[in-house]
Amino acid sequence: MKFYIKILLVLFTLPLCAQTNWYISQQAGSDNNNGMSPSSPVQTVEVATDLLSPGDTLFFMGLFTNPNYEPNYEYTGDINDPHLWLTEHTIFISNLNGSEGAFITLKAYDSNTVFRGDGDNVLRILNSSYLRIEGLEVYGMVENIPLETALALQFLYREDNSINTLYRVPPGTTIDEVGQMTFPILANISRPSYTDTRGIYLTNVHHIDLLNNKVHHTPGNGFRVAECDYVNIIGNEVHNCSRKSYSGTHGLVVTKAKSFDNETGHKIFILQNKVHHNYNEIYSWSPAKTFINTRIDEGKGISLQRNQASADWTHGRFLIANNICYWNGYSGVHTNAGDRMDFINNTCFMNSYTNTITYPPEDQSGNNVGISTSESNDIRIYNNISFVDATWGGFPISIRNTTDLEIADNLVFGINAALEEDPDIENIATNTIEANPLFVDADNFNFQLLENSPAIDSANDQAPTTDFFGNTRIGNPDLGAIEYGFLSAVENVLKTKALQAYPNPFAEYIIFEDVEIDADELLVFTACGRNVSHLIKVEAGEDKARVNTVNLQKGIYVFTVNGIANLFVKL
Repeated sequence: MKFYIKILLVLFTLPLCAQTNWYISQQAGSDNNNGMSPSSPVQTVEVATDLLSPGDTLFFMGLFTNPNYEPNYEYTGDINDPHLWLTEHTIFISNLNGSEGAFITLKAYDSNTVFRGDGDNVLRILNSSYLRIEGLEVYGMVENIPLETALALQFLYREDNSINTLYRVPPGTTIDEVGQMTFPILANISRPSYTDTRGIYLTNVHHIDLLNNKVHHTPGNGFRVAECDYVNIIGNEVHNCSRKSYSGTHGLVVTKAKSFDNETGHKIFILQNKVHHNYNEIYSWSPAKTFINTRIDEGKGISLQRNQASADWTHGRFLIANNICYWNGYSGVHTNAGDRMDFINNTCFMNSYTNTITYPPEDQSGNNVGISTSESNDIRIYNNISFVDATWGGFPISIRNTTDLEIADNLVFGINAALEEDPDIENIATNTIEANPLFVDADNFNFQLLENSPAIDSANDQAPTTDFFGNTRIGNPDLGAIEYGFLSAVENVLKTKALQAYPNPFAEYIIFEDVEIDADELLVFTACGRNVSHLIKVEAGEDKARVNTVNLQKGIYVFTVNGIANLFVKL
């Protein structure tokens, strides 16, 4: 079975071009404009979404913030400061619906498009369908929130929309004392939004594509998608999120999936994402619990929560494949109370930030430091690489109360101590390789494989047909997210490229020196041979050409100029 066939069909049945392009700029727009060109953008999302019809694209231009955003805000000790309790969103969208075959696209205009916010959420979407959200950058306030501020706000709450601020735990209470206390169950409370702002948060949605977005430094969840079905989360980067929150948050979360129909195949895809450095800096508390665990035990990379029949996830499967997860707090990839999930060809590296970095050696504990499941059913774990810090006995693959489980053809490796494997897995797993995967440069987060890696040619036939970069897996597939053979060949060709061009790898542009290139002379192909020349723009200059590549997805590309082929890598 090749898992990518369905998702590619879904993506390529979307319209080749939008019916109408619309433009919005919070800084330079006006709601008196018609919104039909970059020079006449509207200003507010309420006006912009009223303009949209199925198949349309809305381009976001420049900086967007919530109404009371303060980039240099400093907490002064006033627990009733309104800025701590903002219920604002930077962008709020509700009841926006495209249609089958005619998705509405919300897209960054260029690399200057940034969403920032310090309220409840940066991008909040409710009750919507058939949307594609593409190329957005969401940048939170983690860097502006000292740990002392997060600790000072940790136990504050308000009841029933009151402005009377209370403490769950009195100031000055020691950690040991908190651990011995019993608390009343609380309902209908609010807590400070400033240290729990979420990045992208969608609820009650279906047929949603989240493609190539970057969410980082949000103090609460980075990505959160709830009550959903038919969701594609592909090619995103989520990092440095969840760090200041009091609620035990994570980097990328899908929770309470809700079946849209009775289809039994893969319907929720989490593919080719880079999820890293998402961890908690303070321990969390729940208003629904009578105790507080005074240990940091959350802060996962990809966390799948309560996706089971009791939450109306009755039909369909998750596919979590080709993701790279590293230096998250506890677990790179985890499911809790989840049904029908396939974890295939992921690369997980040192997902133990909390133990390895936060806690001293004498206080390290916890098993979930790689790929883990809890209270789940019908789970498949194939072809993954899980590289862990084995100092305190954490498991590269960990299970708890999980039924109908298959584990096969994974590579596990531990450093700093002898590797311990979960006793519940040893009698289930087949063809496990315990060996160093031999990454090219893991210290600098390059998880390509060296030519003598034991992961090469070791995957089973459940491997996706393409890898993290979207390149075809050649011959016998490899373990982990990145296929070896194709990238090694690319590196050899790059050394002999004929034209002087930089940067390579590239991100938003490539500059060709000492050559004049007309737009119709430059052809661009994916590694699979698809012509994507329409996605680039040639900006000619004197004795050089600047090629705008913002619209290209990450991967390997063949650029052809005057009959000479050159290979470039977009990261």
